[in-house]
Amino acid sequence: MMKKFSYVTASVLAVALLSVPWIGKAAAEEPEMIIVKYGKVSVKSTVPDAKVYVDDVYKGSAENVIENIMVGEHTISCRTETQTVSGKFTVKKDETLRLEARFGEKKLVPLVTEQEKIEKVEVEKKPKPEVRAPKPEKPKKVAVEAKKEEKKNTAEERRELHLNIIKVFFENSDAQAVSISHKINPKVISKFTEKKSKTGTYYQTKQGLLLCDAGPCEQQWSSSFQYTDEKGVSDSFVLTWKQTVFNGITPSGTSKWELLYCLNNACKTIVDTGTSDTLQSADVGRYRIAWSKTSLVVRRLDIMKEVTDSGGVVEAY
Repeated sequence: MMKKFSYVTASVLAVALLSVPWIGKAAAEEPEMIIVKYGKVSVKSTVPDAKVYVDDVYKGSAENVIENIMVGEHTISCRTETQTVSGKFTVKKDETLRLEARFGEKKLVPLVTEQEKIEKVEVEKKPKPEVRAPKPEKPKKVAVEAKKEEKKNTAEERRELHLNIIKVFFENSDAQAVSISHKINPKVISKFTEKKSKTGTYYQTKQGLLLCDAGPCEQQWSSSFQYTDEKGVSDSFVLTWKQTVFNGITPSGTSKWELLYCLNNACKTIVDTGTSDTLQSADVGRYRIAWSKTSLVVRRLDIMKEVTDSGGVVEAY
């Protein structure tokens, strides 16, 4: 009788334990810890002021190490005002993915370090050919080569001084302001002045759109300066950029951009109401003005042709 009672007691105890919710579900409902792993990306660019995007999201300027990139495959691109090179690459944990933007070849490729080049040469090393004493060079040939090198350096110096008259960059620093910066060469630019202004109050919608709360909502940058070429000929410039933010959504978007450019007091205006960052250009006199929502560049047309005819890339200067 006592034995039978023990069996019944054990059965009842088992049923009671199983009826307690936390005992049966504790293992199943224990939260799983997810560890996110990150790596880094670094892009080398021969073109100054290039920008790096990861999966179409701006991450910073080239030549900088971009941290906190989730491991795995990403679409990485390097962009200038007129060119883009991109590709799919894998970011590894605690490693830096080093890339090189070759705009002349229209490629974004893994960067090969000098050590890797040396190791590759050692692997593929072949027996050295017979070393022969170099033939003495003729004095005339040396003089000609030196003269050509001097001419090349003079041409390169001229391009660096006179190809780009001015570069201006427009970058959204926060939700309600545009950060504007410029680059000029003081050796050829004089009487430079600039002004910045902002009016109105702004707000952001839940969709992230910037609209005007109380207007007029305008942001403006203007500059005037004098450029002098290698022959001493001077031209006067006035540039005025203006962004107008609307208080609602229109068929062309929520903002309008205008660029007023004047060469020796002859002025024209370009208006852009599109939503995409489309490059617009205009030739005025011996200059070309290239303008988008992110940049403005004034260049000498004759030196642009000189660079491209020699197989160079204008954006490399």
